[in-house]
Amino acid sequence: MRFMTFMVFMFVFMLFFIFDADAEIQWREGFWRLEISGGPGLDNGKNNRSDDLLLKGTLEYEIPATPHFSLGLRAIPSFLYEQDGQKEDTVWGIGAGLGGRLYTKAGEYRGLFAEANAHVLGHKNRFGGNGSNVNFLTGLGIGYKCAGGWHTVVKWEHISNANLSDDNSGVNAITLGFGYTF
Repeated sequence: MRFMTFMVFMFVFMLFFIFDADAEIQWREGFWRLEISGGPGLDNGKNNRSDDLLLKGTLEYEIPATPHFSLGLRAIPSFLYEQDGQKEDTVWGIGAGLGGRLYTKAGEYRGLFAEANAHVLGHKNRFGGNGSNVNFLTGLGIGYKCAGGWHTVVKWEHISNANLSDDNSGVNAITLGFGYTF
């Protein structure tokens, strides 16, 4: 629960302290971004998830908000989490959420960037130690976007049901993503 509170605080911070109050969000100046990412689960102390694997595809409409900052409306049309290599326990589903990205190159929305995102996931099967089929996926990442539209990003991601169920063993993963903006 503390982590979710921290993520909400960081998102509000990004919106109100980085976002210029006089700036207009440029809805029509946005661009589409596709990303495929994946990586291993981590041992979180309660459950050893080091044999697990997270894979997902993301489609985002990224909207310039300030010369350095953009907001993204995100869809996860494919989400797969394999637990301990046991195919029958594989969690799969879809999700939607929001993201924010802070770029180093003003007005170009490329170069080194930091990002934060939060999603709601609906899925079949359940994560070990988690009693809900609705969970939240939050993440923090750092990446680089090339002038040609290609990007790569490394993220720390957390999946939890935010105590919607008594069983709330979270999932942590380090993922590597590759994508293209058009």
